[in-house]
Amino acid sequence: MRKLGKQENKYKIEVLVLLLLVFIPFLAKAQADLRADNYVQLNNYWEDSIKSKKVKIQALPLLFKYQYVEDHPYNWNDGAMIPAKGLQQLVRVGVHTQWKFVELQLAPEMVTAQNQYFDQFPLDLAQVHWKDYYRFYNFIELPERMGEKQYLQFLPGQSFIKFHYKKLAIGVSTENKWWGPSQRNSLLLSTTGAGFPHITIANQAPLETKIGRFNFEAIVGTLTNGGLAPPDSYKTFNGNVMYVPKPNETRIINGFTLHYQPKWMKHLTLGVAQMYMQYQKDMLYWQDYLPIKNIVSRFNNDRVEAPIILTEFNFKYTMPEAGAEMYGELGWNLHQTTFRNWMLQPDKGFASILGIKKIFATQRKYYWELLGEITQLQLLTRAEQFTTGVPPSWYLGSNVRQGYTNDGQLLGAGVGPGGSGQFVEFNWKKNKNRVGLAVERREHNSDFYEYTFEGSQDFRRFYVDFATTLKIDWQYKKLTIAPRISYIRTNNYNWMLFQPQTIYFITGQDINQWAGQLNLQYQL
Repeated sequence: MRKLGKQENKYKIEVLVLLLLVFIPFLAKAQADLRADNYVQLNNYWEDSIKSKKVKIQALPLLFKYQYVEDHPYNWNDGAMIPAKGLQQLVRVGVHTQWKFVELQLAPEMVTAQNQYFDQFPLDLAQVHWKDYYRFYNFIELPERMGEKQYLQFLPGQSFIKFHYKKLAIGVSTENKWWGPSQRNSLLLSTTGAGFPHITIANQAPLETKIGRFNFEAIVGTLTNGGLAPPDSYKTFNGNVMYVPKPNETRIINGFTLHYQPKWMKHLTLGVAQMYMQYQKDMLYWQDYLPIKNIVSRFNNDRVEAPIILTEFNFKYTMPEAGAEMYGELGWNLHQTTFRNWMLQPDKGFASILGIKKIFATQRKYYWELLGEITQLQLLTRAEQFTTGVPPSWYLGSNVRQGYTNDGQLLGAGVGPGGSGQFVEFNWKKNKNRVGLAVERREHNSDFYEYTFEGSQDFRRFYVDFATTLKIDWQYKKLTIAPRISYIRTNNYNWMLFQPQTIYFITGQDINQWAGQLNLQYQL
């Protein structure tokens, strides 16, 4: 690890002290849920009751997001912001307008980041470990560092145009989407990266039927190839270059989500969602553009080549009298299987998210809130962990080798391929005020760990983050101030150990760092 100079240390201490001084005095504005915790998405401003000839124009909240990371990137669900070391800023301005059946929102975003150098996958590891590293990262575009220079990007952000008819809306959009009931991670669509251009059709209000309520959305979009290579992409093994550049082909993504609230169980919501990704050159039939694909029948190899298909079933059950909620997502990444095999081996290609929310009421005007979530993306079967060829890990693509990403960032759960996480947050709330403390454990790519280190029975190398975050949101009139400060301990950074000859149980390459974020939102 590179040693820090006195001036750099002094600079980092001053930044942290400044952040602390900002954080301490303020109370919190309550968020509806964790999905709004980083102020990425906007409210739905559509009004059905507006007069048909009246033009409604409304300025969107002005948003400034500042972030500082001391040693190496951490965190996700921050939208267009990137995983980077140093200072980073996101700015969003916008306007929303509505006239008759037309709705238009312009909310562009600008992101700037120092994107400083940090240690990446260690050169000290043996070449065989580098071979295993590229065995995974040749099939997903997930660079550790977003280029080698300062980062500057202008994006259309949370912009769209929609046309409404009764309870339906169809539009063109670049806004972020979040599918599923989960809070910290989402298997199919989250706010880990920027939104992508897509066509959407959805209902604006629940569709009432004799058997219950339905909500749905279907999308078709295109994704950006970042073109960023992993570290040391010219390394060789047995005379062969290990990194294989990814083809710069247009990728199409389409999918749907459907939620059903039974008439006889009003507190239960059941859902299903599916995403399909393929190179446009391999989408030969009109059926390829339909948002629904069948995962329990085999694709013919001469019809389509190895698309990425992710399917999930989800549920949410609320208990109003107890002030509690349970939810979950159960997903499979199978693109070739049979119904019989799926029934016999349901853990193949399996991933899950389970969570709870609980409110503890008091006789005063404030109350307490507990949130917890467990995410599991690691392969569960030995046959999958040690399969030959392309690893069947979540978000990897055997043919679509950018994987389930957009511009170098994941579309789904921020814990990443082979990852897992446990998250707990405890909040004090009063009206719209909140003070929260979150604790999180994240394990990096255990699929890679099992494959490359399990043979040596080296169980010490788990690459794990432990993060404790203080979250304080405060609203004064039109201004919202929402700081966060995190202390993060990383054990065995990038699976690295320095092994003496005589001692087995030793401390790995462990790193302690601070990270801070300040969200400023002003309603114009």
